[in-house]
Amino acid sequence: MNNVSARLAGVMGAIWLAGSLAGCSGKTPLQTEQPGSVTLRATGLPITERPVTLQMAGLYGLSGQKPFGQLPFFQEAERRTNVRVEWLMNGANGWPEKKNLMFSSGELPDAFYGHYALSNQEVIRYGTQGVLIPLEKLIEQYAPNLNRILERSPEYRKELTAPDGHIYSLPTIDESYPSSKDSLFINKRWLDQLGLPLPETTEQFLEALRAFKANDMNKNGKPDEIPFTFRIHGNTGIYSMFGSFGLTDKQDHIVLRDGKVLFSPVQPEYREAVRYFRRLFEEGLIDREAFTQDSNVYSTKIRTGLGKIGAFSGWSLHSYFESIETSDYVPLPPLQGPKGDRLWNRGAVGLLSKGAFAITSSNRYPEVTMRWIDYMYDPLVSLQAMNGNVRDREDGSLEIVPAPEGMTAGEYRHLVSPGSTSVFAVTKDISAKLLESPASKEKKALDRLYAPYMEKDIYPNVYFTAEENEKRSRYYTDIDAYVSAMLVKWIVQGGVDSEWDEYVRKLGDMGLGQVMDVYEQAYARYKGK
Repeated sequence: MNNVSARLAGVMGAIWLAGSLAGCSGKTPLQTEQPGSVTLRATGLPITERPVTLQMAGLYGLSGQKPFGQLPFFQEAERRTNVRVEWLMNGANGWPEKKNLMFSSGELPDAFYGHYALSNQEVIRYGTQGVLIPLEKLIEQYAPNLNRILERSPEYRKELTAPDGHIYSLPTIDESYPSSKDSLFINKRWLDQLGLPLPETTEQFLEALRAFKANDMNKNGKPDEIPFTFRIHGNTGIYSMFGSFGLTDKQDHIVLRDGKVLFSPVQPEYREAVRYFRRLFEEGLIDREAFTQDSNVYSTKIRTGLGKIGAFSGWSLHSYFESIETSDYVPLPPLQGPKGDRLWNRGAVGLLSKGAFAITSSNRYPEVTMRWIDYMYDPLVSLQAMNGNVRDREDGSLEIVPAPEGMTAGEYRHLVSPGSTSVFAVTKDISAKLLESPASKEKKALDRLYAPYMEKDIYPNVYFTAEENEKRSRYYTDIDAYVSAMLVKWIVQGGVDSEWDEYVRKLGDMGLGQVMDVYEQAYARYKGK
């Protein structure tokens, strides 16, 4: 058992939100149903008169997290709904391969559950093949919580509807979700020791990193300082930092500029950014593990770095430290590049994942399943799924129970709830009742910091047709792998200028033009809906 698991287990028996989830049935352990004996209740709880068992494939929210069936959140849901879930738990690593095996073998769960559990491509492919069932009629009949949200925000229904007119999967929704996914942090204590101001430009950032490397900042007599660390992809990467050179990058590399769909890695601004990161690496200012470290290594390195880290990219300080006050770091606004550019990525808000929940054709109880997932879309239940313990306050507001000493908010919420891989719908109404946690306050402050520099438009979360998916998948996987490999090569070894023309030509030969046709057609269709 790792350290996180041990600490989680140590406080496990305590605190669940029984007061917040009013109306707990308090039933004894359930006896499973006999085939054909289910009586579905149209409204209220429990959902069925006799217990029903469903099998669902789910994703762990934290490495070392207990299986979902052992989490108090789902134990409470079982008591209230009469629906017992047998969980097929999976980590993020290897999840695509496990899904492919389930789909190809026909050995399917009753449902897939989890934030981004299914990709848009999988939803369309297996929906049109009949492996995932249409849900629009079930939503209307058995999902009042979700239906209210879709009626109030018709743009969500628009995004969920496949090109053939069906809805094959359900979303995660967070109307309070921040637009800034990544942030750049720098060691303020080190800057103060050196008498340096907060960097405002890419050159000043480089000079600060040089100073971190040249001086024994942690006073241990060893040259072990890491001036700048990151993980090359996701919310802990450098995609937004490309914006200092005129155009941000993204994980799928699809960006909009003046209404035109672009592939960022063939734009001249991308090459300028690569040149800059090459300079940093060549001078020993970038962590040599930045391209290989996993999330656990990265998180541990920042939290327990013993004064070795000068700057890093991440979601927030609360992701790594118990409080802002216990860290030496402060956020940096977007750095101004050599031509005056200061752009930052804008992330999607509102409807997030479109493939968070889907019912398969193997499911004997689709109506029961829809009622169960609609229970998860209850505003308070959704808050608890994401945040863990939530309690009432005397003034009528709600409060997320703070993490115990020695545990981060992220670790604590995954003790009792699915957390980051839950299925939820957090609306503005329920968010307004929630007393902000220190972590939430910090993230909103980061949003305000980056908002003036965020790109105006982002490519929408569109569905492709089956034909478009086939065309895209034929080319895109190899293109993406080639782009990723060349980015690392150019930062670590150099050569972007001498190899650029051949790189662009090769991407064309690999089918980039056909891929961009797909994105442009889907975007035009989306705008025309």
